[in-house]
Amino acid sequence: MKIVVIIPTYNEKDTIVRLIDAVESEFEKIPNHNMGILVVDGNSPDGTAEAVNQKKETYKNINLIVEKEKRGLGTAYITGMNYAIHQLKADAFIEFDGDFQHDPKDIKRLTAELDNGYDYVIGSRYVAGGSIPEEWAWHRKFLSRFGSLFIKWLLGLPTNDNTSGFKLSRVASFAEKLPLSEREILSKRHAYKIHLLYEMVRLGARVKEVPIRFLERTGGSSKSSLEDIVESLRVAVVLYFR
Repeated sequence: MKIVVIIPTYNEKDTIVRLIDAVESEFEKIPNHNMGILVVDGNSPDGTAEAVNQKKETYKNINLIVEKEKRGLGTAYITGMNYAIHQLKADAFIEFDGDFQHDPKDIKRLTAELDNGYDYVIGSRYVAGGSIPEEWAWHRKFLSRFGSLFIKWLLGLPTNDNTSGFKLSRVASFAEKLPLSEREILSKRHAYKIHLLYEMVRLGARVKEVPIRFLERTGGSSKSSLEDIVESLRVAVVLYFR
């Protein structure tokens, strides 16, 4: 299968080069799939796109999209998903942070569950063996955990980590039915992931949660804010009333 790792970036020149090397190193441990990277950059002023272009000279499986401006994490992923499906002809794609909060070593573990027949594999912080950074303040830990529990209860989801940003999605039988356009998706920010999770479950996807250690960021600017928490609750409530 062809699997594309989608990495949205904004001002992550200092980390993206190291991250690409780390991800490519893990690809060597997955010889049964055609692995690739798609970076979607929000026109970073720090030269992130130029750094990715330099890595393309070393690795031939890297693709780069440079947007005209930063339009939100959800929009970047939707752009990347459509490109992966229609241009790269991917059989599956992985959503992956560009700041080392996701461990490249876990890519192999999510891919293994695709081989086991699962359609939607979630890197989960809130199942046995998963964790969040000890450095987080208590209120951030509370909001993250409570948010996932609230969304699970409100929408009747079978999953425990409902705001995870590290996921593998099988394209076949699902892509054409998913809200993969700016007009359809309920959020252009972090909450896009709740909408897609809800739709994948509704469409009957076989879902698997794989425990991960969510790491503290090593660089770049934070993509999360209080507004994203409010937005996540809004999306969950809209889906509930639908």
